[in-house]
Amino acid sequence: MDAQTFLDELAGIVNADKGSLTGESVLKDYRWDSMSALEYQAIADEHFGKELSADEISVCRTVADLADLIELPL
Repeated sequence: MDAQTFLDELAGIVNADKGSLTGESVLKDYRWDSMSALEYQAIADEHFGKELSADEISVCRTVADLADLIELPL
């Protein structure tokens, strides 16, 4: 999965317009909740082979923080 596809998938998770998220986008400005985190966790595992804990995800504040967890340059 490339960076733009990741951003588009994440936009779907947080109910944002496709193409509207950037690395600087702040998660709390969108529908980021425990269900969103679970969906992100599934993407991380399925597409990047990263098994992330809820604690690792909970400290993320921006889209770039999420990308860093899966080692995806934005």
